[in-house]
Amino acid sequence: MQASKLISNSIISLHPDDDGNRALELMNQFRVNHLAVVKNSFFLGVVSDKEINLWNSADEFIEEHLHNLASPHVLHSQHLFDIIEVLEKNNLSVVPVLDEEKQYQGVITNRKLLYTIAKSAAIQSIGGVIVLKMNNNDYSLTEIANIVESNNTKILSSYVTSTPESTKMELTLKLNTSDIVSIVKDLERFDYLITASYKEDESDVDFLERYEQLMRFLNP
Repeated sequence: MQASKLISNSIISLHPDDDGNRALELMNQFRVNHLAVVKNSFFLGVVSDKEINLWNSADEFIEEHLHNLASPHVLHSQHLFDIIEVLEKNNLSVVPVLDEEKQYQGVITNRKLLYTIAKSAAIQSIGGVIVLKMNNNDYSLTEIANIVESNNTKILSSYVTSTPESTKMELTLKLNTSDIVSIVKDLERFDYLITASYKEDESDVDFLERYEQLMRFLNP
């Protein structure tokens, strides 16, 4: 999904003539910690509540602090993964979106991004979850997928976690069935270490309620 499809139109930008009080008021209103600063559709940077709290006074104008503003952003054609990277690297609550001419288009909130991921990553689908731990060199999603599919099951999503200093990695699989006992046994038969597994079915009322609560919380 491209950045242009994720813009939150309800969140307005700041102008250099706005003061810190105005910025903090809007951040509180929109439940974010950052806002874009824009003048004549030109993106000038991002200001945060933490920065404003370091000013001598919140009565000061943003114009006085433009030289200190960072300008993280994505282009409107960039992919979901690029947005996640910018958010994570800069610890942002919003990511400004620009067009090819560097004109400001709007912002994507971390809530909207998480909502989109939750809706598209099969988290809402009933099924099973299996977590495997292995050496980095032993990782083969093709082999693992073959084992899973030999049990008439599909992998809905997969997620890899690892750290640069470690030779180990963890693979989380979301499957389209809650009957995962035979799959776990087959994976273990191929010497895969299963560190966790659980199933979600239609009788798992607690899971469904928690998912619905998450969606209500995230939906902007």
